Amino acid sequence: MKTIEAVIFDMDGVLTDTMPLYYEATRDTLLPFGIDYTWEQNNRLKGISRRETIRTVWKEAGKKIEEDLEIRLAEERNRRYLQLMDTLTPDHVLPGMESFLKELKENGIRMAVASSSRNAPEVLKKTGLSWAFEYTIDPLSLTKGKPDPEIFQKARELLGVEERRCVGIEDGEAGLRGLLETGMFTVGIGSDPFMKHADWPIPSTLELTLTALQEQYQKWYG
Repeated sequence: MKTIEAVIFDMDGVLTDTMPLYYEATRDTLLPFGIDYTWEQNNRLKGISRRETIRTVWKEAGKKIEEDLEIRLAEERNRRYLQLMDTLTPDHVLPGMESFLKELKENGIRMAVASSSRNAPEVLKKTGLSWAFEYTIDPLSLTKGKPDPEIFQKARELLGVEERRCVGIEDGEAGLRGLLETGMFTVGIGSDPFMKHADWPIPSTLELTLTALQEQYQKWYG
């Protein structure tokens, strides 16, 4: 039987229920400029950097943004997010994820976090999940962001695992597009229509157990 040796996780929307915080921070930042940031945009832009998010939403509003304003708004959005982040507790861990992480750990499966968020280490600390992961990739160490596969490739290299023995878990289109270029077994979580392209699309984190993952992985590996 072929075995899984490592699992690489996105964070927001996969490990933690932090997407509402991003929505509130972005909405509050853009509202004074007459831009009504929607929940649909929030879901669609999962995994995109803060500057790219501001740039995209501004463009979708039919406006042109200067670079200095883009930078300022990206930092303002982050300041607001950091304020909201103070409310994070272990209650923000998504259903079933803590028991799933424990299963992986107990079975010697190594883990890393590949999130576009620079705040990932602090979020993991506040939600009580830091214990599970050997590596959390710093987005500032990368040359390209999602949907480029670089972040996942770096995590896999640090773990020292070959691609076909590695699982990548995402809930956003940008992240899954990157994962699909890596040769890893991919899991897509949630209702985003693009998740159907994952090797194993599932509606929620409650579906994740080691037994279920191994079963789907064996079918994929052939």
